[in-house]
Amino acid sequence: MANTTFMTANSFLGLGLQAAAGTAATTSLKYIPITSPQVTPMQTFLRDEALRGSPTVVYDQVAGVRHDEYDVKGYVYADTFPILLRSLLGGTDAVTGAGPYVHTIKLLNDNTAGSQPPLVTIQDFDGANAFQMLDARASELTLTFGAEAAAEWTAKFMGKPYTQISTPTPSISTQSMVPGWDITTSIAGNSLNYIVDGEIKFARNTAPIFTMGNQAPRTSFAGPLEITGRILAVVDSTSDIFSNASNGYALFRSPQAQVITLTDPVSSNTVAFTTTTTQYHDVKRQRGKAYVEVEVQFTASANTTDAAASAGYSPIATVTTNNISGPYAAS
Repeated sequence: MANTTFMTANSFLGLGLQAAAGTAATTSLKYIPITSPQVTPMQTFLRDEALRGSPTVVYDQVAGVRHDEYDVKGYVYADTFPILLRSLLGGTDAVTGAGPYVHTIKLLNDNTAGSQPPLVTIQDFDGANAFQMLDARASELTLTFGAEAAAEWTAKFMGKPYTQISTPTPSISTQSMVPGWDITTSIAGNSLNYIVDGEIKFARNTAPIFTMGNQAPRTSFAGPLEITGRILAVVDSTSDIFSNASNGYALFRSPQAQVITLTDPVSSNTVAFTTTTTQYHDVKRQRGKAYVEVEVQFTASANTTDAAASAGYSPIATVTTNNISGPYAAS
């Protein structure tokens, strides 16, 4: 057979929510435009270093446990982004409206199920081979946005060792990405028009759990959710809201409601992130440019407003509007 070099541009990702452990998602699969996908087999080897009367160290290496990781980036598309929110937050998709449809996804709090988000099927085609990773769970999701860029996300998943599958036939999203000029930030009910860039990070510190008798993990277990982030703004007033000496949000206990809304300029679909009790901290006034800027970190505190009804506390709530009538559900 002739030598062949394969093209990265042919890559694609399918992501689906599983109805049961060990069973690949089918109808829930969404094919998401992506950048920088990376499949990493986390195969460990146990080193035999027992002394045998020779001046050397390693006599054998036996395969130990293995889980696989998937790192990926992408732009925010309103029709596919909710599946990422479901995979990390875990809450059901409450759909309202008659088109555009409103998808409200919050944090799952169900102690009878360990408050675990859905297991995920990952189907990754790298231009040469297609791989499938079952029983994956999201570990982190970071959203970045800026005035001169499109909104972008990065995510990490952990799951069982991948298998090779036949190449799927994808149906790829045709939505438009969200430019920085169509992103709004509201703090304490006031819309701010001087934000330069920022990020929101969802972290669950997911990790594999291994038990004897199996090389693959029993499961990948998601920890409790933490929401942190960063905002960079032009200093627009001598009484900057973050660093004002008498009442700056980042200098005193002063939790504020924050809403960041991304709008697709073509379809007008939106993705909104609400953190009702946002504490700003670690503020820095910067003079590295010709004009003064202020950078501030934030941490979202858990509250009952952002939580699902009768489900305790959550640091964030998300609402997406799009043309998808059904919920993003496991199948």
